[in-house]
Amino acid sequence: MENVKEIVQQVVKIWRLFKTQQLALTAAMRQDISYDMRNLLSRDYMICLVIKKEMANLYDSLKCCMRDACITRNQQAHSPIVNDDVSMAVKQIVNVHQQIIREYRILLDLIKDTSINAAMLHQHLDQLEKMTEDLSAQSESSQFEVALD
Repeated sequence: MENVKEIVQQVVKIWRLFKTQQLALTAAMRQDISYDMRNLLSRDYMICLVIKKEMANLYDSLKCCMRDACITRNQQAHSPIVNDDVSMAVKQIVNVHQQIIREYRILLDLIKDTSINAAMLHQHLDQLEKMTEDLSAQSESSQFEVALD
């Protein structure tokens, strides 16, 4: 594989985005939100954890061993979510989902002519698209309910 370095860099980029997403979800779940939204966010959080672990395993298999600290280094990322601003939190989560989806498409293009099995990545992409759609729909529904109050 001649483009293994680019593939590894893309995997690391996606892993970091999942870490950012994890922090945003944690911050959003601390807000005063409806049961349905909390349920959706907690499901999203668990799925992000699983996918992040699978991406770390893919990274591990590409690198043979994780000698370099680029994927596990401490990040100084913080979540810029303002307290009680649930709509901003949800928008941030949806934006990160969309960014992750774009990065997955780049990764899938990179591995097109390699021996890497893309089935797992396609499953991740499908799951991310569904999560984004569900979260957007729930967010719109919640905003409509608030407008009626």
